[in-house]
Amino acid sequence: MDLMDLKPKSETVEVLLRHPMTDDALLNDDGSEMSVTVSASYSKDYRAAMHEQQDRRLAIMQKKGPNKPYSAADLETDAIDLLAKVTKEWDITYGGSKPKLTQAKAKEIYSDVFWLRNQIEEALALNVDFTKG
Repeated sequence: MDLMDLKPKSETVEVLLRHPMTDDALLNDDGSEMSVTVSASYSKDYRAAMHEQQDRRLAIMQKKGPNKPYSAADLETDAIDLLAKVTKEWDITYGGSKPKLTQAKAKEIYSDVFWLRNQIEEALALNVDFTKG
């Protein structure tokens, strides 16, 4: 066994979107499966975005002091921001069209379609099959 054989072969995770109630695949109008591709949690991009966020959070907490804690709303905003930063591509229909991927649009959609964020976060957490090419 060589540890190099266990290094991830891909820095991204493709999430095929499912209906939150029926678990059926979600399809675009052209019949293609809706998907979101994000940086894997072990990737350099994901870690850089996480470190940037944590550094900002620490600076804010140091400035606010111990009597003004970081709020739950702040944590939710951070979770949405992180996903927006690590989203690499998508093939989705939203508002009747296929939106161009931007961080602002990703933040809007991840805020509006809460269950979508849950599916992506779950896929990242379950991404244990990272050694297959």
